[in-house]
Amino acid sequence: MIRKNVSMEDEYLQKLQPFLDKNNGNLSAAIRDAIELADAALRGHESVEDALEYFTEDSTKYPEIRNSLIESGECILISQLSFRWLIENTDGILVDDELVSELFNPYQIRTVSDLLEYLNTRSQNMGWGIKVSIKNWEGDKTDVILLENGDPSLRAYLAEAISIFLGRYLNFDISFVHRKSNSIRIFLKEYRSDMEVPPGIRKNFGTLDYTFKEIRSKPEFWTSLVERYRMQRYQRINLNKDVFEALLSGEIPDVTCFFETSAGKPIQEIPLYELFAISKKLVSVTQLATGVERTVEGGKINIKIRHQFSDEIAIGKLIALFSRLCMAAGHAFEARTVSNLIILEFKEPCSAYSSSNGKY
Repeated sequence: MIRKNVSMEDEYLQKLQPFLDKNNGNLSAAIRDAIELADAALRGHESVEDALEYFTEDSTKYPEIRNSLIESGECILISQLSFRWLIENTDGILVDDELVSELFNPYQIRTVSDLLEYLNTRSQNMGWGIKVSIKNWEGDKTDVILLENGDPSLRAYLAEAISIFLGRYLNFDISFVHRKSNSIRIFLKEYRSDMEVPPGIRKNFGTLDYTFKEIRSKPEFWTSLVERYRMQRYQRINLNKDVFEALLSGEIPDVTCFFETSAGKPIQEIPLYELFAISKKLVSVTQLATGVERTVEGGKINIKIRHQFSDEIAIGKLIALFSRLCMAAGHAFEARTVSNLIILEFKEPCSAYSSSNGKY
């Protein structure tokens, strides 16, 4: 046992008084109890100052707030690993409006400033470590909400919840989301949504939202279909009834409706570069071909359609389907086939497209 003299001012002796009372005035025992308590308090903290922030009455990190939420049953403790798994495996599914309203009260938060102030305060009280601010992007004077620090999964969840709140209640949409290792930037644009989730939010956060809702509404159908596609290595054709009926009757299906719906305009107004992009989408959805690519040869655009058909009649119908589409769009071309490749060579020079859309 080591014995040392300890000098102590009166204010510290007063702080030791509860320990002295417990130990009948025994100063050594009181100091031992104080050391045990200090050791327990320092666990999980890097310094004495950091620990004190959790135990002083005016601290924003005071754990009583969180403890009361847990004791009331409003919140539960969950490991960081489990939380990350939940967020990562629900990526693409929009956060429900009820959860957004639970985080941000639309009757109290009326402006973007109110929203950011509330979130920063809640982040401090809950120990999230996430800071939110709004900046102006100098390039095009766009307002950008910046979320920094904190757990990446929690940051992603809050970024989505903020965006949905902005879309439903504050008449904003999201033009772009820039994710970095320690921050998320949300680029805003004005949009009157009438309480619906704006398209930019669906594009940036809810790409799988409708898909999962359909799967939940008809689980047996979709799980069976996915299993069939998987077992057959996606060697299946997916056609609507009108197209299938036309093929059964020996006619050439008309797929212009698909292109007009995708482009949002009549077939005659769809430029070649956009026609090519939608053709790739058509092939991906229907599996009518294995791929579509665009090349430039001799200053002219070629669209090459790769397929796995061997029957000449079937190949002829596929050529006729795409030829009919290009003619309806008003593009002059010549079609030829080489092995498992259909080549549509367009007569307009490549420069005709570069001047109109900047894609070539």
